[in-house]
Order: sequence, then structure tokens, then C-alpha cells
Amino acid sequence: MENTSANVSDKDGSVNNSEISLNSADESATLSLANESDSTDSADESDEKSNSDDIREEMDHEKDLPLMSNVKDIHISHYILQLKCLMETRELIGHVTLLRCCDQARCTECTKQRTLNQKITVKSKCLKIIASQEKKSKFNIQRIESEHNYIDVLNENTSTMVSGQVKLESLSDHSYDCADMICAQQSSSLNAKNSSYMSSMNSVKVNTDHAISLDGTLENSTNDFKMILDCCDIEIDYVEELDLPLYMFKDLVQNNYNKDLNENLTLVTKALGRLMWEYGRHSVSVWKEGVKTESHFPSVIRIHYRTKPTGQSLKWTLDQDQNWCVFTNGHWINNRSFFPSQDSPTAMATWQAEIEVQKHLSVVMGGDNHEMVAKSDEDGWKKEYFNSRMEMPSSTISLAIGYWSFVTIPLKYNKGELYRKPCRVVGPRSILCQSITELRDYIPVCLGEVNNILGPYPFPRLDVLIVPPCFDSLGMASPCVIYIAQSLLAGDCSMFVRIAHEICHSWFGLVIGPKDWTEEWLTEGFCTYIEDILHLNVIQANGLCDEAEVIAEKQLRMYLKYKTLQNELLNTSADLQTLRPNKYNTESSTNYVKDGMNPEKRFLQVHYLKGYFLLCYLESFVGLEKFLRMLHSYVITFYKELVSSKDVISFMFNVLPELKDNGLTEEKILEDWLDKPGMPEALKNYELSDGNVQLQQVKKQVSLLRMSYPTEGSRKRKRKLNMKPKLENLSPLQLVLFLEILLEDEKIPANQLVNIRTRYQMMSQNADVQHRWCELVIKHKVQKCYQDLKKFLLNHQAMGVYLYGEMVLSGCKQQKKLAEECFNTLKDHMEPDPYSTVKAMVYGT
Repeated sequence: MENTSANVSDKDGSVNNSEISLNSADESATLSLANESDSTDSADESDEKSNSDDIREEMDHEKDLPLMSNVKDIHISHYILQLKCLMETRELIGHVTLLRCCDQARCTECTKQRTLNQKITVKSKCLKIIASQEKKSKFNIQRIESEHNYIDVLNENTSTMVSGQVKLESLSDHSYDCADMICAQQSSSLNAKNSSYMSSMNSVKVNTDHAISLDGTLENSTNDFKMILDCCDIEIDYVEELDLPLYMFKDLVQNNYNKDLNENLTLVTKALGRLMWEYGRHSVSVWKEGVKTESHFPSVIRIHYRTKPTGQSLKWTLDQDQNWCVFTNGHWINNRSFFPSQDSPTAMATWQAEIEVQKHLSVVMGGDNHEMVAKSDEDGWKKEYFNSRMEMPSSTISLAIGYWSFVTIPLKYNKGELYRKPCRVVGPRSILCQSITELRDYIPVCLGEVNNILGPYPFPRLDVLIVPPCFDSLGMASPCVIYIAQSLLAGDCSMFVRIAHEICHSWFGLVIGPKDWTEEWLTEGFCTYIEDILHLNVIQANGLCDEAEVIAEKQLRMYLKYKTLQNELLNTSADLQTLRPNKYNTESSTNYVKDGMNPEKRFLQVHYLKGYFLLCYLESFVGLEKFLRMLHSYVITFYKELVSSKDVISFMFNVLPELKDNGLTEEKILEDWLDKPGMPEALKNYELSDGNVQLQQVKKQVSLLRMSYPTEGSRKRKRKLNMKPKLENLSPLQLVLFLEILLEDEKIPANQLVNIRTRYQMMSQNADVQHRWCELVIKHKVQKCYQDLKKFLLNHQAMGVYLYGEMVLSGCKQQKKLAEECFNTLKDHMEPDPYSTVKAMVYGT
């Protein structure tokens, strides 16, 4: 337009000399202006279309979890977290230092090696396993003790019993020197991988006059290389490049970690200048002005930030003793509002942490050793140090801080084997006093039994933390730390099958993970399959049941799982029922986790149960012993690797030739079980055998009760209403099935329900039984038992979400009022997902 204006001005100067020329010029100018206008309109339309496409794509992926980090271009190899916990303001402040793979030659070699490893077929691995198994005449578990170099940390000072009393110890009163407790093979592997790591430490310096922090108002040169990290709900102060001494860089990357090194880190590092950064909706981008390629990007950067009280990766709440605490709650955004990171399945890294807290607070964190504690300073603050030499996704890092105590569990397994792993139960003092006997009887035996099935526990220690009531799950596993809900503490170990499930995640989900996070059955299905076997072995080893009872209870558990799966498939959209939604691996699937932020999926068990029944189905062709032997081989073969569904099914077919002999094919299994919604064909005629003694006992009690129901028009109505059938004792699992069957009845007299409540002391049973009982109370509007609803909703928040919906849909004003009352009591401490779900149920918004 500037050129056209100049031309018109010139022409105006010559108007008296050549009118014809002017008219011609005007016509030309008009045409030029029109063309420019058309061009502008076209550009506007193009921009509008582009914006529309962006909005449409965002809407298409509204329920998907975005994977923003450019891990294919640049890889973080080590994180250093240095944070201070401000409990009063509900925030962590400090910084995270990121050390990246800076040696281009090494990166190239790593890529080649990974590609080479991926080309090694599953079949070639399986042939070796088959050959070794043929030499064995009986089931003989192959040990992998060489993975670890254990030490025995048990001594007289850590005894948990003093004169028959439980000894509670404050976490903050103890420090551990576990420097020798290392995974020798892991360490040597890392040293070998990093031997040529430092060839390009000379990075381009930043001009500090132009290094500024951006909040999205200034655009960088499109040619500058950006490092993109997954991040949200974090307040970033600034980002800087660091000059780290060569010796320290090597020590940190190669993980020859010690507390003194971490304490000196701030003193010896030199800030070279600030880098530019900007926020995206789910990310933060960092770049250095003038740096065009990844190879010249800074090797070490530090992000100074603080978390927000509302950040969904951290839950700030009151514990059972009404003290404030905070913990990483396993939200679907993972740790993105805890610290910026590369949050992708393939982005593995080691890490270390320095957590500063007030001296009376305790810190529970994953890592290789228990915390190493620096002496408290004059202001009453202390620092605790953690580290991990094992490369893991950033989402697996757990942190919990609170006013807690701990009990060290004796690890003498009752079959005579000393299980050489330090193990503690951590939590509020009041809860520990109530539950420690139950946990002490179960956990050591569980660790011993899983050792017989899958091999040694793959991490050097285990902390079991009893989390606050607002925790929206029954359990969660991360390396070296397991969270459990108080709902599991029933006093009789009947709910501890969930602890067995979380322990199994140490293998399935942590040391062996899925390449695609949508293939959750590879973790949840496997753990659900092993949990029953493991749990029943434990209760049998503890003398709580005999072999016949174990078989009957296993069948009963399978039947209850089948009924749950049936119900979920009837009430779940088809797209949430497939176990391999990214079968065709479209480009968008690498940028998003499908349904990763779908609130419907949060409470579903389809991936657990369809995966469980697939493994049971395959087991039926080869027998339990051989199938477990295959799983142990699977753990050894894919140790510290990422797998796909196709990898796993191929492995099974190669190790178990009986599957092919029975007419099964890999393609058919993938199609029928993983790629289709609905009930797999092989399960459609599933029934529990009438020969099951425990089932027969339950059916007998149901028949006795139903005989007491009044018959329409009966002359004996009054007498029947007063009948109290003599109900026999039932186990907790039998009670669950008993109540499940009664939920199918349209009408049950209120007096009979009260009779059931009294006979079985319902509110003293475990949470599974109580949940079914509350469903009966809601369905039949038993006003005398409405306080049971309130008690359950307040004490078992993770299990009570859908009860709110049932209370509202019941049409009973009293139930709706009770639902509102409970929600308003709990809402300030609810986790975000249950909060929004329950609010919508209660208020319709």
C-alpha cells in the first residue's frame, strides 16, 4: 500500500500536464488497491480458517491429555529439585535444574542402540527362554538377585515392639546412611552409557542485556531452537543458564550422588545469564536468543518457580489428626503442576531432590535410600535429601510432607527367609496405632510371596503411606512408595488385596511400562490378575484359610469381577471399552493421550477387568503354574523396557506354544479382546460353578431371606413381616456377593433390612461390604439407616462418589438433603475430579 500511495502522490503532481495519463494511472492505482484488498481478504479468511481449525482440533482433543514436550528433539537426562515447603501458604518454592544429553555423538549412538534393541524380535528372546525351560524338570523361579546389592538395615534399635507395645517414631528424628544400598548393575550401566558424555560442555553464552522472562507478550525469532516442557499451574520467576563444573556434571549425570555434592551445588554453579521463556496452555517453552539448533542449546538450565495451592498435581489438605499435609495425588496431569518436565512415556531420567521443611515435618519421597537429613538450622528448618539412580518417567516421582510418624516393619518372612528390604509404614499417629498390627502381619508375607512369583522386589526400599481421607483412590504406587487409603484398614486384612495390587505395580507399570499410555491393561490388567493369586497365597500362609477355601474364594472373586465388568460395559460408551484405542497409531496419538483427561474414565475398571479376564483366558489353555512361569520370564525379558500390546501377545505366543496348538492366533486375540468394545466372545457364557461351597452358602441365605418377604394378598402377611430368618455367618467376600444379589430385588421389607444390618453388623464390616449396604439403603429408602450413608460418605470418600448420584436420583428429599450436607462438609478438601463430579450430581452444575 505504501508504493501505491507514493505513485498516486506523484501522479497528482502531474495532473495539469497529462490528464489522460492521470486517468490511466488512476485506473491502474484502483486496480492495484483492489488486488491488495482481495489479497488482504484472502489472508484474513486464511487466518480465520486456521484459527477455526485450531479451535476444532482443541475441541476434538478436549478430553485428551496433551504431550507437549519435544523429547524427540532434546532429552533431559537428570532433574535436580531444590524446594522449600511453606505449609502456611500452601506452596513449594525453589527451582528445578535440568541437565540434558549434551553430547551429540552420544545421543546419536544412544538412538542407534535403542533402534537396534527394538529390532531384536520378541521371538528371538523367547527362543532362549524356551530352551532354558526345557532343561528344567519342574517349576523353578529364576532369581535376579544380581540386579541388586542389598544390605541388612534391621537392628535392635529399629525394633517396632517394646514390651508388647507398638513403638512409634517420628520420621524427622532419624537419618539413614544408605550409600551402600545401590543397584550395582544399574550403576555400572549408567557409568558405561555416560563415559563419553562431556565432549560439548562449551555452550554459547547469553547476552544478559537481552535475556528476559516472557509471559507470552513477546515472540521469539522463529529460527531459535525451543525446548518445550510439560507444565501447568506453576508461577515461573525466571529461567537461567548455568555453568556447572565438569567434575560435578559428571557426578550428577552418572549419579555418584551424595548429600555434600547437593549442598555444594548452589555454591559452585555459575549463572551465565537468563533465558527467554513463555507459557502455553499446557507447557512452557525455553530458548536462548541466537541459538538455532539443539546441539548448541544450553546443557544446564535452572527454572525458578513456585507451585500454586490450586495446582492439581499436589493436594494440600488436613490428615486424620487434623494437621496440614501435602502429597502428589496422581492426577491425570501427572506432576506438571509440581515441576516442569518432559512428561512422556519415553522420556526417562534420573533425579535427586533437596526438600526443606520445618523441623517437625516429615518428608516421604521415592528414591534409592531413605532420606538423609541435615541438622536443623537456628530458624527451625531442616533439609532432607533423596535421589534415584534408576531412569524413570517424571510422572513416577512422589512427594508427601506432613506431621507423621512411622513404624519399621520386621521383615522376617514366616517361611524362614529374611527379605532384605527396609520397609516402613508412615502416617498420622492415631491411624498407625489402630492399624499397624494388621499391616505388620500382611506386608512382609506379601513381599515374600511376590518374590516367589515375579522375583525380588525391584526397588531398594518400601514406604507405605496412609494418606488423608480425601485421597480419591484406594491405592497408588510409585518407586519405593505406596499410598494406601484408610478404607483398606478393616482390621482383618480383607481389603488388602488392593495392597497386593499396588505392590504388583512395581513390576507392571514401573520397571516395565507401556509405550502408549492408553494401553493401561498392560499395567492394570496384569496387576489385577496377580493380585488375587498373591493375596490368597498370603492369607493361606497366615493360616486364615485352607487350600479348598482359597480355590473357592478365587472363583468367587472372579465371579464378582465378571458382574462388575458386565455392569460397566452396559453403562459405558463404546469408545471407552477398547483396550488398544491407538491401534492405527495416527500422528495425533503421539501428541495426545486419548481420553487422558476424560472424567468418565477416571472411575472405570474396564481396562482392569478386560485385561484380567484376557490373562485368565490364556491361562486356561496352559495351566496356572506354566502361566506364572511365563510371567516371570516376561519380567526378566522386558525389565526396564517399554512394551506394546503387540509385543506382549507375541511374547506369550512364542513362550506358550500350547496357545497355537489350541487354535488361537495373535491377530484374533488382539482383535477380539483389545480392539473391540463389548464383552469378548469367550466370556459371554461365563457362569460360576454351582459346586462352589461359598456360593452355595450365599444362595442359601438369600433364599431364607426371600421366604420372609410378604406375598401379595397373603393372609399371613403380618406373620411373615415379623419373621426373622436365622442367617448364618458369612465371610466379607460372601457378604459382598450376598448384598449384590439382594440389589436385584425390587422390594425388600424395611424390617428385614434392619435385621440384616443387626445380624451382620454392617457398619463394622469392611468398606466393600459397607458400600453395597449403602446402595441397598438408598434403593429401598431405609430411613433408620440414613446415618450409615453419612458415616460412609465422610470416611470413605474414594468409594462414595457414585452414591451421591444414586441419592439424588432416588427422588427422596431427605436423601438429597443428606447428599448436599455431606458434600458441603467435604468440598473444601476434595480432590478436583471428585469435587466437580459430585457437585454436578448434587446441584446439576
